[in-house]
Amino acid sequence: MPIPVIIITLISLALIASGLILNEWTSGNKASLARKSARRHMRWRLMLKKYENSNGTIPDGIIRLFLNPENLAAFADVAFESVESLSAAFGILYRNERAFCSLFGSTSDDLRSFFAYTLSTFQITDKEHNGIYKKTMLSYLTKDSVYLRQNALLAIYSFGDESLVIDAFHTINKKRFYHNERLLADGLLTFTGDKILLSRCLMNVFDSFDKHCKIAIINFMRYAEIHDHDERFMEMACNEEIDTDIRCAAIRLFAKKPGKKVNKVLIKIINSCANSDVWEPASVAASVLGDYDDHDGNNEAIDCLLESIHSKWWYVRINSSKSLSKLRISQNKIKELEASKDAFAMEELSYAIDELQMALDRGI
Repeated sequence: MPIPVIIITLISLALIASGLILNEWTSGNKASLARKSARRHMRWRLMLKKYENSNGTIPDGIIRLFLNPENLAAFADVAFESVESLSAAFGILYRNERAFCSLFGSTSDDLRSFFAYTLSTFQITDKEHNGIYKKTMLSYLTKDSVYLRQNALLAIYSFGDESLVIDAFHTINKKRFYHNERLLADGLLTFTGDKILLSRCLMNVFDSFDKHCKIAIINFMRYAEIHDHDERFMEMACNEEIDTDIRCAAIRLFAKKPGKKVNKVLIKIINSCANSDVWEPASVAASVLGDYDDHDGNNEAIDCLLESIHSKWWYVRINSSKSLSKLRISQNKIKELEASKDAFAMEELSYAIDELQMALDRGI
């Protein structure tokens, strides 16, 4: 056998052998990790069992175990296994509030972030036992780590205190941190207290927040279907002095809230913005108008959309065509559109009607 062939064969055998060894090592490592995890969980089961009928005071040595994220995760897992375990876990969290906050005070942002997230899962709404946790979570909002701030917010929402949420938003505002609007809105939805009361508290100080917080608040009310402040949002939607993104968020709030008054507001926005340089409100309003097919008299809306379908802006045209298809435009109106000689508008409407029909046929 030629020497090069022998060398290649030996290299291949070596690679196969190393692959088998690595696979065996990985499998063994996984098994070892699983055994360690099982031991941690068993340790916490015994620990929580021991403290079921106590006042929750635990030695410093046990408190320091929480600095290990795997121990912290195991504690949370075991706590939710039974009512008795959860009661014991709450006792420990209540009694050692100051010790826990002090323990994590000098740790890394990642570890504090995990602590905040773990705390949020327990939803400690008892004001007698969450005062220090509240102050600690607010202090976390001043840190640079977005993960730490997000998990601190989750903990704050879990406490169910409206005034604390207001303080949290003010802290973010004051520090001029950018926090994703979707994260803020979704977080507000997890609030464990009265969401209606929370919305009122937020609206009382609405003007003091920056653009991102304002949009998050509006989106929160849209997702939660809170319409107690529609009059104010109608004014925002129509006010050309207000930031365009805020106006668009306010318009979207009315997507699932049909009514003649709102209908007229949307038509007004489309008429004023369809061909202006600030076209986004008209585009959103044209899209929302298509959801208003459950009230009498769509003629005004249809006439408005038949005008905006000729807009110089593509998004206004396409959203107008989609809404016209939803409003079941009559053949006479279609003929009027054909007579306008706008082939692009006619093509868009035909496509939107076909697309809607296919969706209906599929049962979407």
